This record gives sequence, C-alpha cells and structure tokens, in this order.
Amino acid sequence: MADPAYFPPPHSARIGMSDVEQLESQTHSLRSVDYQYGGGACRDAVVVRIYWAQQLLAASASEVVRARLLSAVADLHNLAGWTSFDSGQVGAAYHHFDRALEFARHDEDLTTNIVYRRGRVHLHHGAPGDALAYFQRGAFAPLASSIMHSNEAWAYARQARPTEALRALGKAQDAFARADLSHVPDWARFHDETDLTAMIGTVYAELGDTRHAIPALSSAIEQFGPAMARSWTFCLIALASCHFLDGDDDQGQTVAMQAISAAEGLRSERVWDRMRPMMQAAAARGVSLR
Repeated sequence: MADPAYFPPPHSARIGMSDVEQLESQTHSLRSVDYQYGGGACRDAVVVRIYWAQQLLAASASEVVRARLLSAVADLHNLAGWTSFDSGQVGAAYHHFDRALEFARHDEDLTTNIVYRRGRVHLHHGAPGDALAYFQRGAFAPLASSIMHSNEAWAYARQARPTEALRALGKAQDAFARADLSHVPDWARFHDETDLTAMIGTVYAELGDTRHAIPALSSAIEQFGPAMARSWTFCLIALASCHFLDGDDDQGQTVAMQAISAAEGLRSERVWDRMRPMMQAAAARGVSLR
C-alpha cells in the first residue's frame, strides 16, 4: 500500500499552525487507508509519524498552536492504537491509547473517542463487562454520545441483556438525531447514518433477532462505499451469520463467500477474528465455504 506523502520534521526551532495542519492531514490520510485496507496496511507509516510529532513537540510554539498540536499528536497515537488493534498487536494498542490520553487531557471530545476505542479492544477480546466500563464513562457532544451508546448496546447484547441493549440503542439514535454533522472532527467522521445503521444491525444480530438485523445490515451494506471496505466486510460477516441462523443456507453461503473474498483484500486480523463464528455457523449447517 502506497504511503501518503511524508513531510520531514521541521528544521526551525519554532513551529506555526501550518506545521500542525500538515500533521493533521497526514493522520487523516492514514486513517483513510485504515478504513479501506485495514490497519496492517498503514500501521508502520503511522508509527513513523510519531517521530515527526515528537520533533514538533520539541519546538517552541504559541499557546494556540501548542494546544492544537497536543490534540493532533493525541489523535496520531489514537490512530496508532487503532491500527495496532486491527493488526492483532494488543499490547502496542494499549500503549498508544495511553499516550493518546496523556496528550488529549485538554480535549474532552477526543478523550471520549480514545476511551471508546480502548473499550472496543476489550469488547473484541471477549470482555464486554470491561468494555462497558469504558463506554459508560460519559460523553458530551451528541455524536460522541451516539458512538458510546451504540457500543454500550453491543456490549449488553454480548452479555445477552436485550432490555439494556435496546435501551442503549435508542439513546444512540436519539443522540445522533441531535448531532451537528456539519462540524465533525476527523476521528469521529466514521460514525454517520450508515455506521449507525450497521451498529443497529450488529446489535440485533448479536441478540439473535434476525428479523430486525437482516434489514439493517443489508441497508448498511448497500450504503457503505469502497472507502469503508472493512466496515462493509464486518456487515457481510454478520449478515451471513444471520442467514445461517435462519436456516437460509444458500443465501448464507453466498454472503459468506462474499465476506471471505472481501477479507482477503484487507490487512486486518480483526476481520478474520470476526469471521470465525460465521464459519462455525456455516459448519454447523453443513455448508462448505471453500
């Protein structure tokens, strides 16, 4: 995967807003690579940028520039943590999320996003109770609240607590309806109407409610474009599993094969982790995915 253009550290002992904007642009470009190709396609490039960020931190700057730089460096570590998580490097993920929280202490919205992502590591690795502790730490902006509540719903669904899951899902939808989508920070831009629909489908699928899960997942699959290939693949995996649960083996096999083909184009350990239950569901139905 081509690495977005790299800008070397500044030679000047003092930096300005343009230097910070350059770092933000790099993080944005690399985040786009992560969404489309998986964390393994860009993690090394993200880590390289941390050296550049350290050089910026060592330079002098005005208070306004310094505050924005701290947020930019925090978000770079936030992305390093997320791409490490997606690459199966959990220890590195925790390290970078911890660093991100240190730099983001002055930025409540970004702190909320980092906390959410750390919670997702716990959820993925079979600890929904620990994940809930992160998802319930509070959020301030409506969009951040929507992210937290939708993931809280997923964690409750993992615990087979449908009442709490659906209540949290309702809160996520209400918060999203209040969100100002005209000014969304880069780290929260993924959570649009399509992502919320995908989360609704995911929660219902986790609860075994295929009647509600299948329409939501199908809608999200139709709406996700190539730029969100990993999210699209996750929805395919969940949809195939729903079809197997319903006993619709032919449709399940068709969607599952599509999910496997999509996963092969990604560098994401997380996708293959999520694939295993789908493959087990297919095997239980006697369906071949070869």
